[in-house]
Amino acid sequence: MPTLLAVLLAFQSAAAQAPAPKAPTLTAEEIVERSIEATGGRDARQKMTSTIAKGTLEIPAQGGQAPMEFYAKAPNKRFFMTSVDGFGDIKQGFDGEVAWSERPDQGLRVLEGVELAQAKREASFNAELKWREIYKKVELKGKEKVNNREAYVVELTPDSGRPLTRYYDVESFLLLRQDSVQETPQGPVSVQALMSDYRDVGGIKVPFRVEQRAAEQTVIIIVTEVQNNVEIDDARFAKPAAK
Repeated sequence: MPTLLAVLLAFQSAAAQAPAPKAPTLTAEEIVERSIEATGGRDARQKMTSTIAKGTLEIPAQGGQAPMEFYAKAPNKRFFMTSVDGFGDIKQGFDGEVAWSERPDQGLRVLEGVELAQAKREASFNAELKWREIYKKVELKGKEKVNNREAYVVELTPDSGRPLTRYYDVESFLLLRQDSVQETPQGPVSVQALMSDYRDVGGIKVPFRVEQRAAEQTVIIIVTEVQNNVEIDDARFAKPAAK
């Protein structure tokens, strides 16, 4: 007849060897959906029809900054402009059909091929809500630290073009970082964007600071003003007349 002590020791040994129950693992799809809820939810975001953002674009290595304006309108119009002292205006737009770019060193260009496909994806208003349509595959790649915050790493692969990787805060589910490859006239360029300083704008959380790193250069966008659901003339997105 085993002693009580022997029974207790055997029980403790078995308990120590038994695998600890695993915490439920979220899928990539669930993480993306939770991010949508964290920024305001589908219902609130589906009521949005347009966005205007203004602020400054800073290049720390050069010690300068430039004013920045961004316009977006449902279902798929987008325009961005910044004016750099000593260089001129840099503009990019998509009017729903034609994607274009204009800058002093390249002139006016109509984007085609992979550049056009990329512009279409980026111009899709509230694209985060349409991730099932835009991306044919989403995969959870694990967890990593982003500025001392633990983040879920999710890779999203579109129907055409290169995949991008997003890093979602494991606690807030806000997007902390995005890695992508931008198509340019000089070839593909890897771009890392870090989002922070989220603020509530009419029930929607928006990052007021975006640090973008590409081609060994860092650009910081500081947003000072955001307006949603305002009237925007379609002429804002139209390709400029050739000079």
